[in-house]
Amino acid sequence: MQTIWKYLEDLVGKGLEITVILEFIFYFAIHLIPMALPLAILLSSIMVFGNLAERYELVAIKAAGVSLLKAMRPMFIISILMAIGAFYTANNLIPKANLSWGALLYDVTQKKPAMNIVDNVFFKDIEGYAIRVGKKHADNQTIEDIIIYVDEQKFNGNNNILIAKRGKMMVSSDKQFMTLHLEDGRRYQELVNDPKYKETRPHNTMQFKSYNLTIDLSELAFNRTEKERFSEDHRMMNVQQLGTRIDSLTDYITGRKDKLYQYIEPYFYIPNDTLVVEDSSVTERIDQLLNRAKNATRPEAKAVVQTNLAAKQNKQIRSKPVPKQGRKDLHELTVERALQNANNIKRISTNNLDDSASQREMRAKYLVEWHRKYTLAISCILLFFIGAPLGAIIRKGGFGLPLVISLLLFILYYVMGIFGEKLVKQGAIQPILGMWLGLIVFFPLAIFLTYKASTDSQLFDAEAYKRFVKALTPKWVKQPK
Repeated sequence: MQTIWKYLEDLVGKGLEITVILEFIFYFAIHLIPMALPLAILLSSIMVFGNLAERYELVAIKAAGVSLLKAMRPMFIISILMAIGAFYTANNLIPKANLSWGALLYDVTQKKPAMNIVDNVFFKDIEGYAIRVGKKHADNQTIEDIIIYVDEQKFNGNNNILIAKRGKMMVSSDKQFMTLHLEDGRRYQELVNDPKYKETRPHNTMQFKSYNLTIDLSELAFNRTEKERFSEDHRMMNVQQLGTRIDSLTDYITGRKDKLYQYIEPYFYIPNDTLVVEDSSVTERIDQLLNRAKNATRPEAKAVVQTNLAAKQNKQIRSKPVPKQGRKDLHELTVERALQNANNIKRISTNNLDDSASQREMRAKYLVEWHRKYTLAISCILLFFIGAPLGAIIRKGGFGLPLVISLLLFILYYVMGIFGEKLVKQGAIQPILGMWLGLIVFFPLAIFLTYKASTDSQLFDAEAYKRFVKALTPKWVKQPK
C-alpha cells in the first residue's frame, strides 16, 4: 500500500493496463524481502519457543536430558538454509527485480496521460494539437462545439484553427490513431511560410460541411525501454559486478591523486634571472624542485627548467645586474607570474578534489550494496539466536508480547543499519563497520540471551528482581508488608 501511494501520481490517469500495475507492484514487493525476512525469522522463533515454554513442553524436553541448544538445532539448520536463500535472493533476484522495476518506473513516468477529453477543457497532451469540446455525450464519441488549434509551425502562435458545431471521435483498434469527423465548421489558416507574410499577412479560410482530421496517438502509447540502460546502477548489480566496479573506482581515485602531482609540478619553477641562492638548504630545495619538474608537460615549464638546469650546471646561480627600473618591472612580473601559477594550482587541485570526492561517494554506494548482500544472510542466523532464547525466557507465544518485542528489536536493528549506512555514504566510517553495525551490537545480545535461556534464567520474572532487591536492602530498613 505504501508503494501504491508513493507512486500513485505516476500510475493514475495514464490508461495503464492492470497487468502493468501488477507487474510494477510485484517488482517493488521484492524490495521488502531484506526487511521482511529477518523480521519473520525473529518473530517466528520467539513465537515457537514461547509456545513451547508456555505449555511446559520445553521443560519436558530439558527433563529428558535434551539441552536448549540441542533443541534449537533443527530450527538452526532451517535458519542457515534461509540465510543461503537470502543471499541468493539479494545477489540474484533483487538486482534483476530492481533492473526491471527501474525500467518500468521510467516508462510509467515518461508516459503521457491517456486520451481523456472533458467538457470545456483544452486537451494538450498530443503534441501539435490543443482540443476543446463544449460537450461530450455519454457514448464518448459524439461531441459538440469543437475548437482545435493545430500548431504545425511551432512558436508562431495559433495560426491554424478548426471550429465545428458537432462531430465524432473514433479511435482505431490498435489505439494508434484517432479520427475526428467534424461537421458544419470552418478552418482558418495563416500562411506563415509565405516570404511576404509580414507585409501582406496572407491566409486561407475554408468552410466545410464535413471534414476528417486524423491524429497520431502513438506518443500516448506505453513504450518499453531497454533494461540495459539502467544496468549501471549499484542496486542492480550482483557481488561480482559490484566488486569489479569497486576495484575500478579505487584505481581511478588513486590515479587521479597521482596525476594531481604531475599536473601541478610544472608550476613549481624558478626563473633563472631571479635565482639568487645563499643558503645551502635553499639550494637543496631548488635541486628537489628542478628534479621533480624534469618530466613537466607544459612546454614553457620545460623551457624554464632546462634553462635553470643549464644555469646551475654552469654555476650561473646569481642573476645578472639589472637596472633599478628593470628591477621593479621584473619584480612585478615575477609576482604576477607567481599569482597566476597559484591560481592555476588552486583550480587544478579543486577540480581534482571535487572529482575524487564524487567518485568516493559513488564507491561508497557500491560498497554499501556489496556488504548488504552478506548482512542480510548473517542477520537471518543472528536474529534466530535472539528470538529463540528470548521466547524460551518470556514463555509467551502467539501474536501478543512476542510481536511487540520482535518489532522493537527489529526497529532498533533497522535504525542502526540506516544510521551506519548514512555514515558510510558520508565517508565518516569504514563500510565494514557501518554496514555491520547492527550485527556487531546484536551479537553480544544473542550470546547473552542464549546463555540465560540455557541456564533457565528468570530474566523477565518480576519476583526474581524483588528478591534480588530485598537481598541487597539492609536489615534496619523497614520492609513493606
